[in-house]
Amino acid sequence: MAEPLPIRERHWVEKLSRSGYFFGALLFHLILFLMVATWVIFPAFHPPTEDFTKTYLPPSSPPPPPPPSQPTVQVPTRTISTTPTTTIIAPTATAPAFTVPMPDISPTTTPVDTQQKMMQKVVSTPNALSAERLTKIRATEQAWGRDTNNILESNSDPRNITAKFPVYLASYANGDWGCNIHMAGGKIDAGSLPNLVAKINEWSKGHITGEVEPAPLNIGGPDLLDKKPPFIFFTGHKDFVLTDQEIQNLRDYLQIGGAIWGDSAFPGRGSRFDIAFRREMKRVVPDLDKNFEPVALTDDIFAKSWFPLTKVPQGMNYYHEPIEHLDIDGKLAILYTPNDYGDMFWMRILPGDAQVEKDHPPINSKSPLFTARMFLENRGIFFRNFELPGCLACNQFGMNVIGYLLVRFDKDLLLAP
Repeated sequence: MAEPLPIRERHWVEKLSRSGYFFGALLFHLILFLMVATWVIFPAFHPPTEDFTKTYLPPSSPPPPPPPSQPTVQVPTRTISTTPTTTIIAPTATAPAFTVPMPDISPTTTPVDTQQKMMQKVVSTPNALSAERLTKIRATEQAWGRDTNNILESNSDPRNITAKFPVYLASYANGDWGCNIHMAGGKIDAGSLPNLVAKINEWSKGHITGEVEPAPLNIGGPDLLDKKPPFIFFTGHKDFVLTDQEIQNLRDYLQIGGAIWGDSAFPGRGSRFDIAFRREMKRVVPDLDKNFEPVALTDDIFAKSWFPLTKVPQGMNYYHEPIEHLDIDGKLAILYTPNDYGDMFWMRILPGDAQVEKDHPPINSKSPLFTARMFLENRGIFFRNFELPGCLACNQFGMNVIGYLLVRFDKDLLLAP
């Protein structure tokens, strides 16, 4: 039989059990706890409905919109260049469904030795182009309609050239390369590239004619070296690893005068695509003295083309990371724009550059060009800077890029035997 509690402890137990204040306080705190536990402080995030399947989840907060201009005192400073993709639609009774895959944000790592090589800043003296390479480049440019007379008359100015060339979207292993175009039956029928190329054709007034090829170009097959396009548009969101054959094909393609325009559809430095693209391109050009470097604002690609630009165009969500390049023999081979210009090309800018096409093409229209409704409906929230001024600047820069890629070997070809 249990021993009774001491008199003092019995006294407090009896006193506590008879206290209405104690049970009242206990009941009050229990009710208060249940009420607070059911409060919703931060509501769950619900993205827009319909076919919204792409969100931007940058590794860090995106840059804020530019503040209103205010009078400032001009102080001379040393400017460090901070430099920050189009498709064809078959007539249908209804507008094409535009879907973009959700980017893969699973962790990825880069080998330490590769990172160290990529970060090395070795200034090298450009090598002269060999006669053998110049012969291959000449044959490649002839496929674009650029003969000796055209090269001579252009004087290395994109505004003076005449060229007709194919534009290809690069298809590569392990990547979501079709993220900013729409495809039907395995063919590109709408998207960023058609809008950009159509605008370039308009602005050049017939001097250059780009044609978006509806079939994406498999860089691991023979077509890359057989078709010899001036450049390939290389984009995506996620991490990827190229095959050995793709690496070799790209290496050979650059040697005959081709170029790679890489554009991250997941803007910002340090994104999955950003890390993978830098790593894989260094496999294509493994030389330790050749690394990605910023394009200066005084470079011809900004200053000596159709549209003289004084700053890096802001891409999606106002990103304006430096635009970078990697050269071979002192000539641009790989251009990298990490600011998601490809999605900015989804705006169709009507002739005259003051209006935007906000409606899908009418039934029986033969035009493949329109503005993505998803971007319009969610601009200012998920797709900031998707406005006419920002998209126009990105299109202008895109024209400068293509023009520069067409003429970058002209002086060397004129001096070749």
